[in-house]
Amino acid sequence: MDIEFIWLAAPLWKLKLLMIIIVAQIALTVWLYIQMSNARGGARKTGTIEPEDYAVVGDEPPELAIYTRALANQFELPVLFYVIVLSGIALGVSSLITIFLGALFVIIRILHAREMLGENDVLKRRGLFINSMRVFLLMVIELVISTFVLI
Repeated sequence: MDIEFIWLAAPLWKLKLLMIIIVAQIALTVWLYIQMSNARGGARKTGTIEPEDYAVVGDEPPELAIYTRALANQFELPVLFYVIVLSGIALGVSSLITIFLGALFVIIRILHAREMLGENDVLKRRGLFINSMRVFLLMVIELVISTFVLI
């Protein structure tokens, strides 16, 4: 089997699958915005917080701060994920490996966010983060190797 097959197979489908993966990561971020907004609205209705509590970042109660932190997480490592995926598309070196790793990354990020807003077991959450970092690093390695092999 020729190694180029991995990169040349169904280029249009690869782009469509990669766009689905990107949209899934974006959907996670939007879902977290909605969760944060609902939590804040509920807290405001019960009198737990006042609108002025958000005049300065960090004034919110811990039970609401977790939503803010979960959302902020989507603007850290996932931003680099977007860079890697879009770089692979722009360079024309995205492969079936990219698709698999990208989908795995998003699935782990979803699990990470759900853990953070659910039980929030710090060790479990840390494990999920480390695994998402491992997948991300594999994506970086795959991009570098495929860039120098194919270009």
